[in-house]
Amino acid sequence: MKKIILPILLLIMTAVNLHAQKAENVKITITGVVVDAATGKTVEYPTVAIFTDSLKLITAAAGGVDGKFSFEAPSAGKYIFSAAMTGYTNYKQELVLDNSQRRVDLGKIEIAEGLELKEVTVSGVRPLIKNEPDKLTYNIDADPMASSSVIADILRKVPMISVDGEGTVRLNGETNFKVLVNGRSSGMLVKNFKDAIKAMPANTIKSIEVITNPPAKYDAEGVGGVINIITNRKTTQGYNGNLNVGANTLGGYNAGGYISAQVGKFAISTNIYHGNEVSKKGRNTSESENFLSTDYHYSESFGSSDSYTKFTFGNIEASYEIDSLNLITLSGGGYLGASTSEGLSTFTTMNINRQITRKYNNIFNSKNGFGSLSGSLSYQKTYKKPDQNLTFSYSVDASPMSTDITSEIDPEVNYVGYKQHSINDAKGMEHTIQVDYYDPLTKKHMIEVGGKYILRQNTSDSKVERFAENVWTDDPARVNDLDYDQHIASMYGGYAYKYKTVTAKAGFRGEYTFNDGLSKSYEGDIPFTNKQFDVVPYLNLNMMLKKGNMLSFAFTQRLNRPGIWYLNPYVNDSDPMNIRYGNPELETVRRNSVSLGYRKASLKWNFGVNLSGNFSINNIEEIRRIDENGVRSTTYENIGKNSSYRLNVNYSYRAGEKLNLNVNGAVAYTTVNSVDLSLENEGFSFNGGMSASAALWKKATISFDSYLFGGDISLQSKRPLMFFTGIGFRQRMLNDKLTFSVSVRDPFSATKTFEYDSIDPTYRMNSKSIMYTRSANFSLFWRFGKFNVNVRKARKSATDDKIGGGNPSATTTATP
Repeated sequence: MKKIILPILLLIMTAVNLHAQKAENVKITITGVVVDAATGKTVEYPTVAIFTDSLKLITAAAGGVDGKFSFEAPSAGKYIFSAAMTGYTNYKQELVLDNSQRRVDLGKIEIAEGLELKEVTVSGVRPLIKNEPDKLTYNIDADPMASSSVIADILRKVPMISVDGEGTVRLNGETNFKVLVNGRSSGMLVKNFKDAIKAMPANTIKSIEVITNPPAKYDAEGVGGVINIITNRKTTQGYNGNLNVGANTLGGYNAGGYISAQVGKFAISTNIYHGNEVSKKGRNTSESENFLSTDYHYSESFGSSDSYTKFTFGNIEASYEIDSLNLITLSGGGYLGASTSEGLSTFTTMNINRQITRKYNNIFNSKNGFGSLSGSLSYQKTYKKPDQNLTFSYSVDASPMSTDITSEIDPEVNYVGYKQHSINDAKGMEHTIQVDYYDPLTKKHMIEVGGKYILRQNTSDSKVERFAENVWTDDPARVNDLDYDQHIASMYGGYAYKYKTVTAKAGFRGEYTFNDGLSKSYEGDIPFTNKQFDVVPYLNLNMMLKKGNMLSFAFTQRLNRPGIWYLNPYVNDSDPMNIRYGNPELETVRRNSVSLGYRKASLKWNFGVNLSGNFSINNIEEIRRIDENGVRSTTYENIGKNSSYRLNVNYSYRAGEKLNLNVNGAVAYTTVNSVDLSLENEGFSFNGGMSASAALWKKATISFDSYLFGGDISLQSKRPLMFFTGIGFRQRMLNDKLTFSVSVRDPFSATKTFEYDSIDPTYRMNSKSIMYTRSANFSLFWRFGKFNVNVRKARKSATDDKIGGGNPSATTTATP
């Protein structure tokens, strides 16, 4: 009997012991919501964590857009709970969990503005994409490949933005959009945006905000919407900054740094970088058919070139907090760039029997300069009522541009050779005075009003010389210049109403535009003026559903005012068979835009889908014409009627550093037609991509990305689909202060061919551009900093936008 009972007792004791161990290891769910101690409003995306008594991190997680959090403690025990958000004092409390609990609700966790940092810091889990009623934010700080990428690579991942292989950026399918820097209009990144993003390191900026239906407070310019580049960081007493350096196998390089500091009421931040982009052995080919001529019916051209582009960017921003309710901010900066290109092309024409009727070689060397100098001064008065503020601001932007082209035509068959030197200097000056007032009347009702005046002064001066008898001689008959002033006076009003989970926003913007120009040529000066008054409405409806679901509807109108690069009548005829010039008679384009969206946000993943329609009747189109002699002319005209329907989808998933996935894409159907030219074009276009990263070992990640784009429709052309890939590796070292990154762009193909077809009743053309795109990129990124004092700050809204953004938080940290 004992032999039977003893084993049974042992089995029972073992089972009880195993059950007790299992009970001890049961995970306990911790929930709650983080709110602002002063206002009671929820704090978006807070970082929460639990530590042991010895301050060893157990687990950390990010809260949602509504401030709510939910994560698991591995077992019962005694912990320290921490909640934090940049700009707030860290909250901590002792937390005791026992085995009788399966779910613990901590209720409201109140955190106060001001920041107190100690020795132990835990990196927060920031969402890669943040969805809000008026905008979408892509947090570059949360992208593992940011330290080894340029901005163009990052923009390809941002929902509703696409960048093709030639660097052309499109927002919601449009190449015309407004670029802001830290919520303000600035020439530093607005001009030559395409060139700047190719060389500017992604780690020099913090986040990218996408606003496809901007509220009434924004200028109505930019039919595609607004891209807001955030470069500023919040700081407290002390300093922080970074240094970065990078290079690639194509010969490009970049280096720069950022530093931010605060002493008492005075704060200052500055960053600077220098970059060089190299493109070698580029090849271009084209073949066309001229239906107007029998002698020059067919034409072919072949060419190759090398190009080098250098950029230098720097800015400084300083603020002085007079007291808790008054703030003065001063900022300034500059952006200078220069590109050179040299090469050789051969042009051949043939008759209808394909016999050569003309042939020559074109040896060319071009230099292009561009840049911007910007400055702004603002005063902000805040009130004791939370978020109520009044802001006065003034800004000035100077944007010089220059072109210097030397071309030598070497004839072979039936053509007269010559050597020509062409110079064009264009300058733009913009002054802006603005006043904005925002008042949350009650918890349900909010208003904002303001006014703005902009003066744009543009000039273009050109000089053309021909080389004859060993002397350069002016050729005034080939000169086309422009002096152009644009005055824009605007006022706006906005109203927002919140009822439970529903937010309704409506507003209007009235803009009066007066243009005064003088087109100058050898034959005489031609003055031109025009006036226009536009009233732009805005409507946005948003409903927050349960569990992070959100529905939105928006309607607005956008304007496209042609800039100096479209208006400049300067004729670039460095290639005598392919000339290009602007059109000073272009008119403003008005576009109606309507959109319907759905977004889902959770702790680990985000999903968004947006359906939009855009319509305009006098769209600016790039027009190519060919004459009987085979000379192709390219300019711009208001002759297009454009309709576009677009579906955007994006999804992101984040599991700390273990796995990150981001997918975004769009498909659009576009129709363009012109009664004047009897032309019509239609079709589908696509753009999208996928990026993923995974942890290899401690603080090391590997990533992969791929992008697809193409099918873009214009009145006379359509582009084919293109595909790009990349792979990268990142290792963080020395307590995360040093990051080493390496990546390979297009590892599976050395070159890419960009091809497009163009056709109208007078001609047919096929063009190809072959570029070397494969490259290996290397970078080092060093962080440094020190914070030491707890600071209570006044609540500050963005200078240019309260409803739509411009006031992002820096990298989230939790510190017990």
